Amino acid sequence: MANIKSLQMWNTICSDAHVSVSKSLFGLRTTATYTPTNSVIEARTIELSREDGEHIKHILTGSHKNMAEAIGDFRPKAATYGNYMAEVCASRDGAFVAVLLLQFLQLSYEAVTDVLIFEGDDARAVKQMF
Repeated sequence: MANIKSLQMWNTICSDAHVSVSKSLFGLRTTATYTPTNSVIEARTIELSREDGEHIKHILTGSHKNMAEAIGDFRPKAATYGNYMAEVCASRDGAFVAVLLLQFLQLSYEAVTDVLIFEGDDARAVKQMF
């Protein structure tokens, strides 16, 4: 589990109208909540192989009417020292998912997609992929 504040997409998550951010424990702990369902948002990062990263990029940037059909049975596998990394923030109930895909370029991970936010059934399909 990653610290949500250390993600590159943190500012985008904070500015989303459906996300509420609260600090507790003297400001040392930050919790993000998806307000329509009042579900806590958890963050994680996943390093991916080049093949899986390219496949995810194609899925996320394509125009799909149904994400579940676009994803199908594809499940990426975590790779040590992967060429791609996905930052994923998902509500515990699966109704909200935000994804940022990054690629290792010039000695650091650079964003190759915008922060993509999914809600409802699309969010559940994307969460299941990760």
